[in-house]
Amino acid sequence: MMETIRFRNDTATRKRLMVPESFQHPAKGQLGMWALMVERYSQPGDTVLDPMAGSGATLLAALMGRSVICVELESHFVDPMRRSWEKMRQHPMLGFSLGNVL
Repeated sequence: MMETIRFRNDTATRKRLMVPESFQHPAKGQLGMWALMVERYSQPGDTVLDPMAGSGATLLAALMGRSVICVELESHFVDPMRRSWEKMRQHPMLGFSLGNVL
């Protein structure tokens, strides 16, 4: 039987880590889901690629010691994502070294 995983609302975490414009993206990645996927399917030091980075939820992986490559075609999402990274990097996660964002 398939495991059911439920995630809490991530609004408070998103407010702490990301700029307000990140809420405007129509398909925001749930931060708890991203953290689980990063932890489960990669190791510190690995590189995580997000070819449709949108609001930048994948940047959370850099707080978990991974290098992150974010690609986004819609330029109006890129600047808020960059500003979110500047905010995120002020909140490293305990037990992890800060990864690189490329």
